[in-house]
Amino acid sequence: MATSDNITPEQIDEEYPIAGQDNDSQGFRDNFAAIQSSLTATKTAVKDLESKVVVKAALGTTVLNNDMQGSIIKNAVLEGVAGESLNKTVTNDADGDILWSDAYYQNITMANSASARLSLGGWPANGVYGKMRLAIKSSGGTKTVIFEAAGAGTIKVDPNFPTGDFTVTSTSSPKIIDVWTINGGSELFMEYIGEFTTA
Repeated sequence: MATSDNITPEQIDEEYPIAGQDNDSQGFRDNFAAIQSSLTATKTAVKDLESKVVVKAALGTTVLNNDMQGSIIKNAVLEGVAGESLNKTVTNDADGDILWSDAYYQNITMANSASARLSLGGWPANGVYGKMRLAIKSSGGTKTVIFEAAGAGTIKVDPNFPTGDFTVTSTSSPKIIDVWTINGGSELFMEYIGEFTTA
């Protein structure tokens, strides 16, 4: 892959042609070849950058895509960085895929008739910490929520997690749960934060 090392303006003779004398055509050809080589290397390097760098806006007519593909951001100071949120309505088990990869904060409205499963998946790779927060409320009436780890993983809950059926009844006061894993979802940890009501 071309880099700035492949751009060689020093190979261009800026003193050629020499004014006031006949100049060998080979000198022109050498300069043109050097210019073409550097321009080709420049184009390749720029296209490589366009496919890899993080940018603030889309380049030209492309679609903005700053997918870091799991790259590490190291020794950085973050300021004013927000987490993605998602509103989701669950009417049956088929709607219940809750993916970490969709958003950090997921505002879930249970609109199922009786009970519905929330399948927790889409986690980062094994060895990487992934966490999401669920805010679960009802569309009206008592709704039962059944949690499961996608891919046959296991779930461990904190001592304050409600025992028995997990139900939501309020349309405005969500129950907040944090879910995280460090092994790709093979083992999930769930912490019940509480039901948040108007003060």
